[in-house]
Amino acid sequence: MANFGKKRFPKSYQKKVGQNARELLHKNSEELVEILKDHNVIQDDMTVFEMGAAGARNLWYIWKENKSVKLYANDLFEKESREQMHNDIKELITFYEGDSENIFNESKVENLDLLLVSDHFMHLQYEKVDNILTKILSDWTPQYMIIREVKKEYEAPDHPKLFHKYHRLLDKYDLVYERDSKQTDQYFIWLLKRK
Repeated sequence: MANFGKKRFPKSYQKKVGQNARELLHKNSEELVEILKDHNVIQDDMTVFEMGAAGARNLWYIWKENKSVKLYANDLFEKESREQMHNDIKELITFYEGDSENIFNESKVENLDLLLVSDHFMHLQYEKVDNILTKILSDWTPQYMIIREVKKEYEAPDHPKLFHKYHRLLDKYDLVYERDSKQTDQYFIWLLKRK
């Protein structure tokens, strides 16, 4: 049976996915930023929230493109996440420690320009993501979303790598761009803009 949350991702996991992550993960980050740049999403003073950010590697790549962006993130362990962040952004990030569903139910970043979710929803239970998507659509309503997640045909429930009901987002968002990840065709990338 699959483990979730802190059982699946203990504090030590942060070292694998932050600034010192393997090259493949850095290429994933660069790919996401390339798509955002190609569609002129990164703007002065924009507000960016990364869900399940760990060491905020993706946020660092966005910040490198425009140092005026305001950065927000969440993950299970703030101290261990901050230890794996690039020194340039460590103090710039407003961090929410805790389970993503709880954060999205109990908090809200106002006037959110971009919500970034990369390889995170796939590690959460079906009902959790369903509840988070409901909250995104009803309360958080970011201007843009960029999602990189596992495709349905590569779902592995025992890992867990779960595929979710992402089509729900299309009720209130236009799919601006989609492609398979350059690193592996097992993952899709969606860029969405609020209708």
